[in-house]
This record gives sequence, structure tokens and C-alpha cells, in this order.
Amino acid sequence: MGTAGARFMVAKQVAASAGLYIEEGDTRLALDPGPGAVVAYAARRVDLTTLDAIVVSHRHLDHAGDVNVMVEAMTDGGFAHRGLLFCPSDALDEDPVVLKYLRRFPREIVRLAPQTTYSVNGLSFTTSALHVHQVETYGFRFGDRLGWITDTAYYDGIAEQHRADVMLIHTILLHCMPHLPHLCVDDAERIIREARPKIAFLTHYGMAVWRANPDEIAAALSQRTGVDVRAARDGMTIEV
Repeated sequence: MGTAGARFMVAKQVAASAGLYIEEGDTRLALDPGPGAVVAYAARRVDLTTLDAIVVSHRHLDHAGDVNVMVEAMTDGGFAHRGLLFCPSDALDEDPVVLKYLRRFPREIVRLAPQTTYSVNGLSFTTSALHVHQVETYGFRFGDRLGWITDTAYYDGIAEQHRADVMLIHTILLHCMPHLPHLCVDDAERIIREARPKIAFLTHYGMAVWRANPDEIAAALSQRTGVDVRAARDGMTIEV
């Protein structure tokens, strides 16, 4: 649904910040609905009342800016008591991003825990260990098929926890900055070398990565690692 990461990319909408959308049979999940998500879903003719769950990796606005309107849409304005919301506890507690009045709309709100498996209509996913980030943050693995590394600094075990045939890697930084808990291009390369996916997609670009051309960065990583690495683009569809 979108590839923008970091505040300037999102604020300027240089790329869309609408997160991910997964279909598996009759199961439909919206993941990290950032600002503009509800518009992106409408533009692609996804009926949000058919969503089975919304998953939020962490409470930052580029990942949860549209979570409230998406919950309302999933539940038909609150008139249909249906669907699940998965999110970290700090998205609900002090200074919450999920508004209290609509928390009764979904069938259930599930507080995510590290290295735990959840299921939605038979589609299972497992959280990573806590990511190294400013707030409670998780990555996800959908069996051996899809691994999604959300915002974090590099840590030991990150490649193994997200290893899958297809991996999505949030690559905010062009060059590593120790004071910023985000992955840089060198971190992405290290993860790809360790995990050896069949294909890896870079996404969630910061402005410096965007200006350096994500396609060229991905091509260089492919050449260096021997793994098929591609740059995600807004609206890209992947058959896993």
C-alpha cells in the first residue's frame, strides 16, 4: 500500500504511508495503517468492511496514523461488532494512539507479546523479539513464506527471527547512525546475507535512501549478496 518511512517522507507524501495488505484465501489483514491508508484502500477498491484484522507493529504515526478510521471502517462505523486489532500495549495505555471510544467496536483487541504466535481465520503469524526502537515494536513472520522486519536497530538474531522465502526490510537510513534506532543499507545487507531469502524487498524509505534511488541500491545489494533484492514501490503486489 505504501513505501514511505520517516517523518519527512510521510509529511510530504513523497511516497505513500499506507502500510501493507495481505490476502490469504478469504482472510484479509491490514498492517501498519499510516496516514492516508483509508484513502489508499479506497483507491484500490478494497472493501474495508471485509477486513478480518488490523495489525500495528508500533505506535508511531507513520505506522498507526489511520488506525482509528480503519477500525471504524472494519466495523462498519461500529455497527458491526467484528474484526480483531493487534497492537503493542503502549498503543493502548499512556498517551494511546487507539482512541478509547472505538475500542468496543472490534470483536477483540489483542496486546502483542514477543515471540508469540497468533491466528486469524487460520492465517498464523509470529512476533519477533522486542525490536530495538523508541517504543514497543515488533516484526512478524508468516510461517516460512513471509518475514517482515519493521522499524528497529540491528540486533543479534534479527535475521533468524524473520527468515522466510520473501522478506520485507524497513530500510530508513542510507548510512548507519548509532543514535537512530533504524536499519541502514549496510544492516539490510547483513540481514540478507544471514537469512538468504529467495527474494528480499527494501521498503519504508527515509529521504536519503529515496534520493539515492532505491532501485539502484537494491541492484547493488543483489550483486554483492547473490540474493534477488528489489525495491518495493507503492501499490506493488507480491504473490507469496
